[in-house]
Amino acid sequence: MEIFEIGQVVRLKSGSPKMTIKGPDAAAGETVWAVQWIDRNGKLQGDSFHEDMLDIFVPAQREEAPRRDRNRDPRFR
Repeated sequence: MEIFEIGQVVRLKSGSPKMTIKGPDAAAGETVWAVQWIDRNGKLQGDSFHEDMLDIFVPAQREEAPRRDRNRDPRFR
């Protein structure tokens, strides 16, 4: 059982745009969460999903670019 917090960013386990938790959907029950997102046309969308369908979004870690030696002539590598 996943416990989400209002404002948390989630995605559907099957893949989706990033969505923001609005809160539990009281009309649907305790395990359903209302979410909202911006579609590719810039329009605000919203729906409710069962908590078993959602995963917390974790951004991928970027690999740090190698540091350049500023004192080294770039022609000589």
